[in-house]
Amino acid sequence: MVTLMFGTQSVREPARAGSFYPADAATLSSDVQVFFQKAGASSVEGHVLALVAPHAGYPYSGATAAKAYAAVRGGDYTRVILLGTGHAAYYERGAVLADWESWAMPGGITPVDIKAVQALSTKPGFKILDKMHTGEHSLEVQLPFLQAVLKHFTIIPFVMGGQTTPEDAVAIAQGLKPYLDEKTLVVVSSDFTHYGPNYQYIPFRDNVPNKLKALDMAVWDLVRPGDPFAFDAFLKTTGATVCGERALMVLCALLPAEAKKQFIFYTSSGEVMHDYENSVGYLAGAFTGKWGSTAVLPPEKQHPGVLTDAEKKQLVQLARATLRSHVLSDDSLSRFLTGMKFSEGMTGISGAFVTYKIHDELRGCIGSIEGREPLWLAVVHNACNAASQDPRFNAVGPSEVDAIHLEVSVLTPLKPAASYKDIKLGTHGVVLEKGGRGAVFLPQVATETGWSLDEFLSHLAQKAGLRSDDWKQGATFKLFEAIVIEE
Repeated sequence: MVTLMFGTQSVREPARAGSFYPADAATLSSDVQVFFQKAGASSVEGHVLALVAPHAGYPYSGATAAKAYAAVRGGDYTRVILLGTGHAAYYERGAVLADWESWAMPGGITPVDIKAVQALSTKPGFKILDKMHTGEHSLEVQLPFLQAVLKHFTIIPFVMGGQTTPEDAVAIAQGLKPYLDEKTLVVVSSDFTHYGPNYQYIPFRDNVPNKLKALDMAVWDLVRPGDPFAFDAFLKTTGATVCGERALMVLCALLPAEAKKQFIFYTSSGEVMHDYENSVGYLAGAFTGKWGSTAVLPPEKQHPGVLTDAEKKQLVQLARATLRSHVLSDDSLSRFLTGMKFSEGMTGISGAFVTYKIHDELRGCIGSIEGREPLWLAVVHNACNAASQDPRFNAVGPSEVDAIHLEVSVLTPLKPAASYKDIKLGTHGVVLEKGGRGAVFLPQVATETGWSLDEFLSHLAQKAGLRSDDWKQGATFKLFEAIVIEE
């Protein structure tokens, strides 16, 4: 790909013409029209705010893309915000813009809203870096479809850095808000789960077509207004290889609360090629309504320290759903999060532990002592970690999931103790630190073992890699209490 100059204007030339789509303008136009003819009339109702469309080679995903774009055929849009992902180059965090003034394709040239690009580049979360777009296909493959369904429009094109966080997505959405009006269309370019040895993702080997579709529909369930955090948590839990996940996360942060989600179509390269050894999912979807205030979850605050019975029940159910999705790569967590109530008790910042046992024998226990994230998210992360990151155990296998009994411990903030004599067995969890080493016991350890205080602290010292009597001199203690919820 080269950049051409026409007068004083810079033009981005296509990078993947002749590979992802035809290089000949007439052939490309004919192929796109055939895709639209086969797509037929759109079933989407209402004013379209945003589309989700795939970005693979046209023989694989062109038919699915046409079904998405049929929803805006003849629409009165003057600007399209294109969100993609970087395949050809890597950038860590944020939205990467390019400052070409137009993008050329075999079928014509599309102008860039260059003033918007330059203004956005000064806002948090945005950066101009042309090399991220050089050779990148995820945005350019959308242009022939846009050119076929819209008349005169400009684009704001950007791709997402691979380590973009939900917090980054919120900042990016805030930056884009001034550009959202009834004549602005948002297009997210994303393929869904990449399965098989080519992608190093084989979470299951039986009933692959149905399980892949169920996994991708679970991802789609969590593309919803206001909640990039739940979407991100599900992808991390299952490891689902959705290549446009950061762009979809921005969409979650961008959409107004009243936006209506409409599923259009799903297929996969496995279905198209009748070969599921390696397969990529392709989904077409739309959101309709009116642009307005984004529906991002309320700011995080310290946990209130109490939980209702309903919240306690929700937490253990959340841990169970997470365990299933993490080990079995199913849609349990997605289904649970889709219906979850994000109450004050669930969203307050808190430390939490998740413990697994089989036949009363410990099978894994990991947690966060100090609160750094909302309680529900701490439970999700630690339910995964207890299943596969506890160094004392092998990872939980599929055959063990139903045999596991779990409990969730919600922790109060740490408080320093003047002396080990302040420790109340069965009430206090204890963090022991000495000489750069440390370890923690939850309050229920003392109850379950029947240890005396000396025995409790001796075992804790040994857990920290110290001698059994090192707690007696020079050690510091921090105390906390826990709300322990058994399944």
